[in-house]
Amino acid sequence: MAGRDTHRIDHPFEDLSDRQVDGRADRLVDEYGLQVWRTTFVRAARVLRNPRTWRAVEQIDANGVAGLTPVERADLQREEQEAVDHVDSKPPWTLEFWRKHPSHLKKRADEQAGKCGFWHQPKELRTTIIILCIGAVVQGWNQTGSNGANLTWPVDLLNPTRSSCEAQGDQAWLFAIVNAAPWFSAAIFALLLSDPANELLFGRRAAIIISAIFILAASVGGALVKTWQQFLACRIILGIGMGCKASVVAVFAAEVAPARIRGSLVMNWQLFDAFGIFLGFSANLMVAPLGTTSWRWMTASSAFPTIILLALAVIACPESPRFLMGKGKAYYPEAYETLSRLRGSRILAAKELLYTHYQQNVELSIARHVDSHYSDRPVDSDDERDDDVGRVDHIVARTQSPTLVQKFGQLFTIPRIRNATLTAVVAMIAQQLCGVNVLIFYSSTIFATTSGVLCEDVDSRDLVRPLMMSWGIGLVNFLFAFPAYWLIDQKGRRWLLTTTLPFLLVFMGAAALSYIGGPHDEALAVFSYIFIAIYSWGMGPVPFTVSAEVFPLDHRVAGMSFAVFTNLLGAGLLTLFVPAITASPPSHGGLLGIFTFLNLVAFVLVFCFVRETVGAADRDNPGNMTALALEELYKIFEVPAKGFWQYQVLEVIPLWMSRLRWYLGCRSAEPRRPEPLYRWWEVNDPREMQNIVQREEMSEREHAS
Repeated sequence: MAGRDTHRIDHPFEDLSDRQVDGRADRLVDEYGLQVWRTTFVRAARVLRNPRTWRAVEQIDANGVAGLTPVERADLQREEQEAVDHVDSKPPWTLEFWRKHPSHLKKRADEQAGKCGFWHQPKELRTTIIILCIGAVVQGWNQTGSNGANLTWPVDLLNPTRSSCEAQGDQAWLFAIVNAAPWFSAAIFALLLSDPANELLFGRRAAIIISAIFILAASVGGALVKTWQQFLACRIILGIGMGCKASVVAVFAAEVAPARIRGSLVMNWQLFDAFGIFLGFSANLMVAPLGTTSWRWMTASSAFPTIILLALAVIACPESPRFLMGKGKAYYPEAYETLSRLRGSRILAAKELLYTHYQQNVELSIARHVDSHYSDRPVDSDDERDDDVGRVDHIVARTQSPTLVQKFGQLFTIPRIRNATLTAVVAMIAQQLCGVNVLIFYSSTIFATTSGVLCEDVDSRDLVRPLMMSWGIGLVNFLFAFPAYWLIDQKGRRWLLTTTLPFLLVFMGAAALSYIGGPHDEALAVFSYIFIAIYSWGMGPVPFTVSAEVFPLDHRVAGMSFAVFTNLLGAGLLTLFVPAITASPPSHGGLLGIFTFLNLVAFVLVFCFVRETVGAADRDNPGNMTALALEELYKIFEVPAKGFWQYQVLEVIPLWMSRLRWYLGCRSAEPRRPEPLYRWWEVNDPREMQNIVQREEMSEREHAS
């Protein structure tokens, strides 16, 4: 694209002298009650100046600041090696893995690659992520409890005609309303209550506890109801808990995870949501022989993981350090202590807290319409640069956090946040447009109807067949989520979406065509399983991962709440209208055909509007990706939406067409990559380093005089 600029991504320590770096660390320590750890923060700031050359930090400098201790050097070296191992690691199903690691070295290679993975993280981080994973299990279990219960609860509460397992006429709408109620209530309360629950109930942890209480009450109450009105009320309460939890868990995981494995840890939401779906289907199978009362046990079964979640959240779950930092100066010592436990190192925690603090100041100044000039304005002197930093700190400290209404307004009025909102909302809407929830919510009903099972057979073993087919969906959904662990941080979030959506379109269309000449449950099951397998490592984990990452701290929960609102609203509308569509022509085949077309719509939206959040291109090798901290993403979203989609249309599509012609042998030379849209600006650039040296020399002369 002619005249297009490559957008620079930098950080507020990249071109400072030692004295300026020390000044920033001292200012943070003095103003935020961190004096006990002053020397640690000064050393961390020196490392941050250029993380790739941290070994150059002297043991004792001219100002008398002690250098890195042996323990700190070991921690920094471990962090550096983990980053290298993570980039070099290959998934075990690839040819590169087996070429690099012959069979007799496979065990050693697995151990080396695993050093940067989950089980080699500090205990506090592992405990936190496990608790959040249980929250995702609860979410998935609740979805499939209603899936199996749909076969029998209408017999108890609606008394439908017994010609099929689907309610007919007016009862079809009552059936749909009861099923859609938790999704509508989840959407509304996720939008309205998630941010207040975080602000007024003191954090992410409290919001998870409150949501677990709501879900536990709804699960037990739903199993004891006598009328459909009571069941509807319990479903609404269930939705409140599900909505609050869905908005918080992924955000919590993104805030505590190290940048290099943030995607794989945040995608635990989808993986363990899939595991919960599988466990829910398994529980449905276990209680199916109970006949017309089986739906009560299916509804109550999700209380088991909810009790575990509630107990662990109360006993063992820490608060998010980034949330504590957002609460104000008094909470910084607690945030540092928590972050030290999560990272297993004082120096790594100090480095991350320093970096997060100053990048958040940039975000806050942008969000509150304050001009900050960290990277857009040349710096002429030390004093001028120090004044800029102090000015931003001063303005941010004096500016009150926006209200909930203001936050929702700023999702659409501030360009950086508006672009993040567009990315999150499009990803969430695309998940609903692909049609996966038709299978997750109604698979038992669809398979029962396709198999010719009658509602009068609810006491027979024939119902085991559709429940077993649904169980297969849960198993496939869980197993095929694992590839995303390797792909989401190495290939990227956007790559997963654009790669899998075309295949989702093909196999959703194949499932729709299986109804030609009469329904064929075996063919429908096969195409459904393939569809779910592809969904599980693409469209499944990405939307919640992206939505949890893209917003600045002040707007993170509000933005995530709005993204979850759009997702759950789509789920509610789908759940509401599917029974009406399937009760008359075009029935199930036509329904799947509609979602085949909607997959095409989803692909176009994702291609034009969803941005990559895993990293920016390395300066010397545009094919490599550099992990970005949450606070660095603001530069990604400063690029205007028009410029982004024009780049995709005018640069990426021609590249794809050229590559296709090259693969087909229509051109001899492999097409060149276009200039990347983003680049990581490295401090060791010769011209930049020369400027830094000149400023340091000038600073030293002024200091001496």
